Amino acid sequence: MNFVGLAVTLAILSAVPAAFGAYVEPTSQEQTLYDKLKSEFEQISIPKKDVTDTINSFSAPITYYFPCDQGETYSSVNATVQTRLAKFDSSIAHQGGAITGGIYVWKCSITVSNGKMTINCNNELMLNSVALAASTEKDPEIKKIEDLVVYYHELLHGQLMIDAIKSSSSWQDHTCNTPIQQDLDYSYTDANHQVITPLQTEFAKRLIEDKGGFFKVEEITPDQTSSGAFSKLVGSLYDYPQYVKSGINISARSYNISDIQINSQKNDIYISGSLNDKTRNGIVWLYVFGKEGTSPTPTIPKPTPKPIPQQISIPDWVKDLGKWWAEGTISDSEFVGGIKYMIEHDLITIPQTTQGQADSQTIPYWVKSNAKWWSQGTISDAEFVSGLQYLIQNGIMQVQISAPETPTIVSAVPDPEPEPIQKGGSIQISASTFSKQSYQTTQAKIYGKIDDFKTGTYIILTIVKPDGTSYDLKGILTNKGQFTVPMMIDSNWQAGKYIVSARYNNVLIGSALFSVQ
Repeated sequence: MNFVGLAVTLAILSAVPAAFGAYVEPTSQEQTLYDKLKSEFEQISIPKKDVTDTINSFSAPITYYFPCDQGETYSSVNATVQTRLAKFDSSIAHQGGAITGGIYVWKCSITVSNGKMTINCNNELMLNSVALAASTEKDPEIKKIEDLVVYYHELLHGQLMIDAIKSSSSWQDHTCNTPIQQDLDYSYTDANHQVITPLQTEFAKRLIEDKGGFFKVEEITPDQTSSGAFSKLVGSLYDYPQYVKSGINISARSYNISDIQINSQKNDIYISGSLNDKTRNGIVWLYVFGKEGTSPTPTIPKPTPKPIPQQISIPDWVKDLGKWWAEGTISDSEFVGGIKYMIEHDLITIPQTTQGQADSQTIPYWVKSNAKWWSQGTISDAEFVSGLQYLIQNGIMQVQISAPETPTIVSAVPDPEPEPIQKGGSIQISASTFSKQSYQTTQAKIYGKIDDFKTGTYIILTIVKPDGTSYDLKGILTNKGQFTVPMMIDSNWQAGKYIVSARYNNVLIGSALFSVQ
């Protein structure tokens, strides 16, 4: 009887040949881990390569038979495959310091009788419960996904070989003509992970996306390093606009890389580390999720009546909007949409005005004349606001202004002092006008400074588009209270005027305008 075997393992590096000893039962910790992963894996519904044969081989032997052609060494081949969980063997390790999460060992014996070949494979799955338990500092959902990837990876080492036994004509032809003195062709186990790497990567990607995250793969080549060490730009915080309000959490898993770190410099995201094997590529998986709220007990704040604004407050830069409208640079709807947004978001303060219903959407000519004279300084803010009040009272501009509430006594404890309505700071745009182009982007920058700040905190920038819709961006404050937020303007941007307002700790800092043409 000829005994041959091969071990295939989780990491990207090639498997290390080993002399296989007698079967050793798994520890209780390893058995518990296996049962947990098996149960969780069975509940996954995302598309993936079928590994049912390998899973079934744990409960009962699976037999495959195929005849050989006339004139070949053997008349037929009968292969039986069974898998069992075994104690993790730390001597079967990777070169270069890679940590082995699991091992799938093919242990097959070959006998020949009357020209018929019989293959009996008593394979072993080993799970490194110590290594997997050591990653408990990770987010529980990410740890669960990574453990499932380890499990799926090892099952693939079994399934790919079983597929070859079942249906690969080249493997069957080779086996029918292989002298018993030679090993079986184990190349289909994919010890070098040429097939498994893309399969497990797609599996991880689907699991991450199923949990609402983003999955990104970065490859580090030796020529990108200095004696194995590297630092690489992998993206920007603004690649994930849906997370600008909550912030983002980024974690990583790496192959052939030690001391992996994720850092942010201003708005850029970098990864750094060292290649274990300086002649091979390193691979990094990045998981990106939005930050969750951390308050365990939601609280409902006490309603605060909105005071009736009797004074008039209009930032000077809004005069540019009036000028552009008077000159015909922007349309009636763009002007009304911009003013409406600024009133509703307290960028412009006007006296309490009753909202009317529109008989006509036509804006009287004198309102536009007022806007022109106001932008030139000929008339006062009050005279300009009278035109805005006319638009509201006649329903031409529909503004959601909260009515004052009747105050109620809710506590004998005095209310805290109200926060200041504005903190010191500034906001600017790198240019007043940007041209969009068909096949390339134009970079615009929003930058500024906060006087009273905390390093590493965020400023929220609200961008109001010409059609009145808006979205938010987030900028990180430097140790000098400065922020710079890039915008890439392409052909999909709306032409017209954009309003940018900046808030820090939910307090308005300032606003600015720019146009796209």
